[in-house]
Amino acid sequence: MKKYIAVFSSFHNIYRLITTLGDTESFAVGVCRLYRNVFKADKIVLICKNISSHGFIKIRLEGKHQYVKKGGMSILTRIEKEVLKQEKEMIFSNRLIYPFVFNSTQGAVYVKREAKTKNFDASEKKWFLSLCEEVSVGLKIFDLYNEQQKIMVNYIKSLSSFLNQYVPTSYLHTKPMLRLIKALGKAMRLSEAEIISLEHASLLHDAGKTQVPSNLLIKQKPLTDEEFKLIAKHPRKGAELFKNMDLLKPVIPIILHHHERYDGKGYPSKLKKEKIPLSSRILSVLDAFDAMYFGRPYKKKCSLKDIREEFKRQKNKQFDPKIVDVFLNILNRKSVSSYLKSSRK
Repeated sequence: MKKYIAVFSSFHNIYRLITTLGDTESFAVGVCRLYRNVFKADKIVLICKNISSHGFIKIRLEGKHQYVKKGGMSILTRIEKEVLKQEKEMIFSNRLIYPFVFNSTQGAVYVKREAKTKNFDASEKKWFLSLCEEVSVGLKIFDLYNEQQKIMVNYIKSLSSFLNQYVPTSYLHTKPMLRLIKALGKAMRLSEAEIISLEHASLLHDAGKTQVPSNLLIKQKPLTDEEFKLIAKHPRKGAELFKNMDLLKPVIPIILHHHERYDGKGYPSKLKKEKIPLSSRILSVLDAFDAMYFGRPYKKKCSLKDIREEFKRQKNKQFDPKIVDVFLNILNRKSVSSYLKSSRK
């Protein structure tokens, strides 16, 4: 009975690795450790495609050591290349080899016990083959997810380019802003997924302005109350545009609330303090910085000194004071200030 529980547990662990990890390397490392624990193996070598570079990731667990290599065919041995080429599993008394195939070859795994007295029995061999089929599916899921991500990124870039032409006030200067997002995200201890969502939101935050009369977006005189009400609808309009896109769901709350104010006087929901999503509070600071530093059709550029003073004045009012303090520390870095000055020329 214990063995059957272990079998079901191992399948569940594969499922958890697929659904909770965001990249192929982490998944492959998790699978290696699972093979080692399940089969009491002394050596595991797992190879899989490196989706981001079109090369390979090679992971070896031996004893207490873990080695990870990334590269092209040169990181593979002659035998490893042959296993990938033949696409055929090989089952021996103390060695198990399986190529991960799902429409195409995704990689391969090698599991070995050193002591001949610990040969794999028939049930372990069947268990191994079933687990490998599950891993093959997992690797294919990561491959498909990556393809979806590429399509989505291209979509975001295309839409962002359109927004820059139609809505000149929405433009964030991409390269410096992405650099500041990474620095601020890291300082605020955001996860990699949260930083990526913030990057996407920075490109799409004013998408709802495509449904606002263009003459209002470039108006240089103060807006009337009615005109402001029209513009204030754009966060909700933007959120509506992406509500049916699963890959952009993490971006929607950021877009919806990036015009909220820390003191509760913003829009569209008049949220206050921590009720505003953290990423929206961060984007609010970055959006304001971009407008002040690079200027807008209706607004002159400001110096870093003046910008620092403005942020200090707006702490606890428009902006989260903790985010402002962290952001000003980043602006004080010589490497950052030099980069920003060069990017404004």
